Amino acid sequence: MGQLIEVVVTLIGKAALFDLDRTLTGQDGLSFPEPPDDTKSPPELLAQRLFAIDDQIERVHVLSNLVTVTRAGEWDDEALAVATDVLSKLLVFYEIESPEDRIARLRNEHYNATITDIRAHGPDLWVIKVTPDESIKPFKPGQYTTLGLGFWERRADEAMEDFEDDQDQIEKMARRSYSVASSMVGEDGILVEAHPADVEFYVVQVRPDETEIPALTPRIFSRLIGDRIYMGRKFTGRYTLDGVQPTDNLVLLATGTGEAPHNTMTAELLRNGHRGKVVSVVCVRYRRDLAYTSQHATVEGRYPNYRHVALTTREPENEGNKLYIQDLITSGRLEDELGAPLDPVNTHAFLCGNPAMIGLPSQSDDGSLQFPERVGVSELLHGKGFTIDRPKERGNVHYEEYWRDL
Repeated sequence: MGQLIEVVVTLIGKAALFDLDRTLTGQDGLSFPEPPDDTKSPPELLAQRLFAIDDQIERVHVLSNLVTVTRAGEWDDEALAVATDVLSKLLVFYEIESPEDRIARLRNEHYNATITDIRAHGPDLWVIKVTPDESIKPFKPGQYTTLGLGFWERRADEAMEDFEDDQDQIEKMARRSYSVASSMVGEDGILVEAHPADVEFYVVQVRPDETEIPALTPRIFSRLIGDRIYMGRKFTGRYTLDGVQPTDNLVLLATGTGEAPHNTMTAELLRNGHRGKVVSVVCVRYRRDLAYTSQHATVEGRYPNYRHVALTTREPENEGNKLYIQDLITSGRLEDELGAPLDPVNTHAFLCGNPAMIGLPSQSDDGSLQFPERVGVSELLHGKGFTIDRPKERGNVHYEEYWRDL
């Protein structure tokens, strides 16, 4: 913030001369016969404000420390007082920020958390931990919150964003909802605590293409440990273990980073002594796209009712032999991995990831379901007697709709 400017006023007819105790321009001066469109300098901002508060003003001229204001009508005490107040407070409300100061101000205004750990599993796949400034309120496994970074932050890629038509966009934030992930076990092989001090997220960097320039993830991938970030304070979502009984069997089916909420659910179930069988399946392109493989192996070794299955589609051995999650169901292999039939009476299915894998149906006015042309897991399970979970009708096929990271 600046200080008040001392002002001495002299009237000469319809012109008021305001003598200031500091200089605003060089010896060339600036003249404004109308309000300026831009306000990049103190004289421009001053002229804009004077025109705005008095519709009788005809011209504002600024030369060094002297401001001359001509008015259509005679100057009266009230008009002089208002103009003097604008002049004296000009620098109280105006500062020319350096780009560095601007970024520091925006970060301070918008960010409320710190990146405290980054576990890279390749150039485009990270597991990050975020510690908020305030303690985390308890939330349910499977729920999500929001991550955000300002458009003022640099990108990890070379994509160019055009903000010429909307300079205010620079001061806004790119945000996206993320399911909370979880390292199921710590380095000691013990299940992690239910409510840690930080929150884990499983993030894939989306590369720009011909139709879309992603805003958020390229900025996340430019961050370092210790950098600030925005994290939502509210955790929400219906994709939870509500309604699951201790003896129920669960099939957790995911593509890519869709396994994030399933890991959190798995830790919660086993921590609470779940007695039913749990199988977690994740389908990715390459083995390098799997960030939790060793943890799944540790959990399998300690809990006989837990099974993990990883499918890849683009490794050399997949040539002509690709297996998708749908194939596990139709072949009966999913039941073999679970060690029990897919019985809707005592089984819950959780689906997260590619919408084509989930295959959610639309519902007609008469209540009938219309499934997509490409058969998804929802249709296969529905054929076995399972019910799609809906806001007004609790079922045993639960789904999360977040997929693309942008």
